[in-house]
Amino acid sequence: MNSIPDLRVILIDDNDIDLLLHERLITLQHLSRTVITFSNANKALEFLSSNISLPKIPPTVILLDIQMPEMDGFEFLRAFDTYPYKIKSQCHIIMVSSSLDYGDITRTNANPLVYKLLRKPLLMKDIKETIEGIFKDFL
Repeated sequence: MNSIPDLRVILIDDNDIDLLLHERLITLQHLSRTVITFSNANKALEFLSSNISLPKIPPTVILLDIQMPEMDGFEFLRAFDTYPYKIKSQCHIIMVSSSLDYGDITRTNANPLVYKLLRKPLLMKDIKETIEGIFKDFL
């Protein structure tokens, strides 16, 4: 995969081990030089809010865990959907979960903000193919 120079990846997961593993996976694959991690979805939303004033939003992939305390992945999506088009158009959301029940799959597939649902722990092949699929027109 040719790299996208300003691509950033945002990881949102309450599990520190998954955050570390997925950050390492992305770094080893050279998918992005900028990996930002959040163990709390509210903090990630605050970070994205701070981007509203940027003249240009860098292309962003968000890996979003479904099951988290305080704010789960679906609550994050509802809040994110209220953000300006400028941010939403540059962010590509990949939901991740270790337990893929039918309800989560159905809700994920029905949400237009979500590009894809991947099973945790992420595999190199899956994340690479998914990011290539998102940016196939730019590579």
